[in-house]
Amino acid sequence: METTKHRTQISLDDWQYHMLLDESRKTKKSLSQIVRDLVSEKFSRAHPGKKKKDSIYDIIGIGEGDGSSVARDHDKYLYGTKK
Repeated sequence: METTKHRTQISLDDWQYHMLLDESRKTKKSLSQIVRDLVSEKFSRAHPGKKKKDSIYDIIGIGEGDGSSVARDHDKYLYGTKK
């Protein structure tokens, strides 16, 4: 579903413009699309109708193993063994 877009003009520092230009070349996206993506990323939590993502889910997948003894021995994994 396409939403209405509003044309606007912004002024960028030279380094900002060149960073966006480099990103545009790498991703083959327009400067406008990159700016829209950045604004969406920054303000998506405040956007009405968007479901808020809980940051706790960011840790999923960072560990290894099958998790078989994690619940039982969680203190050992968190704090190490007592000496």
